[in-house]
Parts: sequence; structure tokens; C-alpha cells
Amino acid sequence: MRKNILITLTLALCSIFLLTFYAFGDEAESELTFSHKTHVIENDVECVTCHAAAENSTSGKDNLLPDMEVCSNCHDVESEDNCSMCHANVENAAAAKRVTNYSILFPHKSHLAAGLKCQTCHSQVAQQTTVEPYVLPQMAFCVDCHKSKNVSTTCQTCHTPQENLVPTNHGPNFLHVHGDLASLPKQNVRTIENCGLCHATNFCEKCHEGDNLDRTSHPLNYAFTHSLDARGKEHTCTTCHTDRSFCADCHTQYLVMPQNHTLGWAIPNVGGRHVIEAQTDLGNCLSCHEQNAEQTCQKSGCHLK
Repeated sequence: MRKNILITLTLALCSIFLLTFYAFGDEAESELTFSHKTHVIENDVECVTCHAAAENSTSGKDNLLPDMEVCSNCHDVESEDNCSMCHANVENAAAAKRVTNYSILFPHKSHLAAGLKCQTCHSQVAQQTTVEPYVLPQMAFCVDCHKSKNVSTTCQTCHTPQENLVPTNHGPNFLHVHGDLASLPKQNVRTIENCGLCHATNFCEKCHEGDNLDRTSHPLNYAFTHSLDARGKEHTCTTCHTDRSFCADCHTQYLVMPQNHTLGWAIPNVGGRHVIEAQTDLGNCLSCHEQNAEQTCQKSGCHLK
């Protein structure tokens, strides 16, 4: 019993030590105070005044944060009386945390050369009164901008093969539940969750092939039970099966007729019930008989030329 108590106390003390260590570590890293609003809006300081390295930066991993030497161009950094102007914890002053998780291929240089302003991508920075959070453009913003300017939006444009490009919502079970997200109306989906942001239509077709019902998009016996979905969820079916001939070809091959095609539907030389349907909604008939309309309608001498 005493041994268990000692082990428990030891673990508790270790936990307290670690929590204290990380708490002080976070405080040391975030103690820097800085207001972009004061510099940019109230004093008209240009971005390149402090971030001059951005003009020649060719990688998102470059350190573009100003150091004390840059600050010394405007402030007296040698005076200890001024330390509290930027540091909340003067005794444990620390530099701002670097950005280390942005695209290694992102070039500020080429974007600035193309005429983009800093505020184009960092629109909210000028209003910021704290160092963090850093205001970095999200992928959806980059893709929209590239599309509007007819610039490549392939993954390789901004990402290397070594990067982990899987979104956080793509958990172990995402393959089985992604249909819920994919079927939502576009206005209800956050831009970053838009499947089309990363996946072209042909990506989906690798699993959801319209002419192959035994793929992962449908259970093995779906060819025999799909009519239930076709009646209640036709708009879902047409997401992949946009051409009605897909249905017509299969139904014709296996002689599967609509429910109203019963005895008396078509009577040679008389007409039958199909006449009313053809007169009121011929387009519905052609959804199945478009390819073989001439053969179907003229066989047995019903509709001669």
C-alpha cells in the first residue's frame, strides 16, 4: 500500500512540475506586446519598413519577423526604461515565435512582384493590437485568388510531397462518413470543408463509377435494391448519374419496365394507355426511348412513317 502511495505522489509531483514548466514556457514566449494598429494606422508605418526581408523571400519558412535591430531604427532599444514598451516580462524577455508551419514553397517575392499589396493577404493585420494570433491567409483564400487570376491551383503549386495535406476532419472513419458532408448544400458547407477545394470530380469517380455498382459507393446487392433510393432520393442519384441513358440502357437490357407498363399499356393498332402519357409528357417517354424511339414506336406497324 505504502509503495502505491509513493508512486502516486511521485506521478502527481511530476505532473505539477510539467504543468508549471509549460505554463512558464508559454508565458515567456507570449509576453511580447506589439500593436500593428499603432504602427500602421496611427503612425503610417509601411509594412516593408519592418518586414523588408519579405521583398526577397522565396519560402514560407523564411523568418520575416523584425528583430531588435530593426526596432532600433525608430526606438531607443538601448535604454532600459523602454524595455517595458514591448516586453510585459522584462526579466524574462523573449522574441516573438516564428512562423514554422507555413508552405515552404510560398514566395513573397513573386507575389509582390505581381503587384499584390501586403493587405491583400493580411487584411486584418492593420487592426491588430496583439502579436498573436498571426494573421495568415487560409488555403481557400489562396485558391480563390489563383482562380481569379488564372494561376495554377494544383497541390504541387504550394505543397511538397513531404507535407501532410490531410485536413483535420479526415479521421480514420472519414471514408465511411464523408458522404454526409459531400451531400450538404454548398451554402451550408464552410469554404475550407468544400471537397472541390482539393478534389477534382475525377477523384470521386475512382470509387463512384456510374457504370459499376459493385464499387465502394454501393453495397453488393444494390442493383436489386436501388429502386428504393431512386424513388425517394432521385436528386442524390443524379449527382453521379447525370445521363438518363445510364438507367435506360440497363433497364432495356434486363427488360425492367416502369410500373405503369402493364397489360393495356400499348395495344397495336389501337393505342392503349401510353397514348395519354405520350401526349402529355413525351419527354418522359424519351428519357428511356430516345436512342431506340424509331424502332420502338414503329415496330408491329404501330407508328408508320
